[in-house]
Amino acid sequence: MQLKVQIARFVDHSFPGFVECELVDARDHLHTFLEKGPIVSDDWHNLEDSCPTSGTIRCEILEQWRDPDGRDLMRVTTLRPDAVETKEGVTKFVVLSSQVISVEATIAELEQKVKDCENRAKLDPNRADMELRAAATYGEWIAALKNGRWPT
Repeated sequence: MQLKVQIARFVDHSFPGFVECELVDARDHLHTFLEKGPIVSDDWHNLEDSCPTSGTIRCEILEQWRDPDGRDLMRVTTLRPDAVETKEGVTKFVVLSSQVISVEATIAELEQKVKDCENRAKLDPNRADMELRAAATYGEWIAALKNGRWPT
């Protein structure tokens, strides 16, 4: 599962680059994360030029329910699988279900990335090895998600 966040700004050029991300929870509380670019975006090489932009933080759902106002809510943790926390050390959040991207949607997105890498490998022989390695990594992630076990 992935929690949608807003990548607000690029803050540090130290490899691999650090960004400040924001999450507004279901209670309208703003949470701020300082995180490595690759943790929150597949396009982390271009984050300095593209902020603000959308990003995601992998999460685990702890609980789901509907509140008295009819909103579908989820309690999630960003502690697993990547040990992501806010600047204040918070790792659990109550969010709208629309703020969480499902495993199925993540798998579909990764399957598209595999196809894109394979197509780029065919078009550019100089980058083929790199693109095929990336495709293989995405394939491993897909298998892990389908098995319900993310590699640690």
